[in-house]
Amino acid sequence: MMFVLAWFSGCAIGLVIYALKPWAPDMVMLVQTVFQRLNMVASGKMFVANSLPGSVLVMFTWNPLFHVIDQARGFAFINYQPRNSDLFYPLYFSLGLLMLGFIGEYYTRQRASSSWLAKI
Repeated sequence: MMFVLAWFSGCAIGLVIYALKPWAPDMVMLVQTVFQRLNMVASGKMFVANSLPGSVLVMFTWNPLFHVIDQARGFAFINYQPRNSDLFYPLYFSLGLLMLGFIGEYYTRQRASSSWLAKI
């Protein structure tokens, strides 16, 4: 289930990026690249969340992938109890972004011109 939740979170973020792309393609490409690079570090793959001090933990809790990886670690290992992540944060975050993405994509389809993307 954690794999599906991580996939769902990525789809929701991708839908928001897809809806914004016709309006500012260069800025969206930059934001997308920065988000990909930042996600490599802030995802929690390289460290255990329970071992992080509180001052460092604050920098990672915004990331839904951090919560998903820590919760998956708790399901995979018997002796690991995820104390610093929440199972429902990525779900609520993804549902919120999914709704924003649907609204943005609908708005973009109604008002964006196909000739805008001719320069990309």
